[in-house]
Amino acid sequence: MKLLVFSDSHGKIEPMRRAIERERPDTVIHLGDCVRDAENLRREIAPTQAFISVCGNCDPGSDAPDRAEFVFDGVSVFACHGHRYRVKFGLDALCLAGRLSGAQLVLFGHTHAALCQELGGLTLVNPGSAAYSYALVETDGAGGFKARLLSAE
Repeated sequence: MKLLVFSDSHGKIEPMRRAIERERPDTVIHLGDCVRDAENLRREIAPTQAFISVCGNCDPGSDAPDRAEFVFDGVSVFACHGHRYRVKFGLDALCLAGRLSGAQLVLFGHTHAALCQELGGLTLVNPGSAAYSYALVETDGAGGFKARLLSAE
């Protein structure tokens, strides 16, 4: 199965639209900073698409939660925007939150810098700014997964 990951879209809907059409994901997640972009995209082109959203520091008044914890095709996921874990100053607090949630995969945004790395038994993925990049997580149905960063071009 495919999980398509966006963050920090800041009004840039077209790159997300192209990625959804190209990747044909099972679920889309938006990690905040203009979650209304994901809501608009869902209404416009993908009303039956499964969407998950969390709010970021640029989403005042949003109904989206601060974080999401879920299992996607056997993979435990912790997702947040990252600002509450001060990810611009390091990843320790984020990693701790991911470990406490029992996650294998930690998704975050906020920095606009794409990242995909293993750290202390966790896979950390930041898709970067949706205007330029996104992440694709592909699962094998048995709890295994592969995460990749891709250009939004």
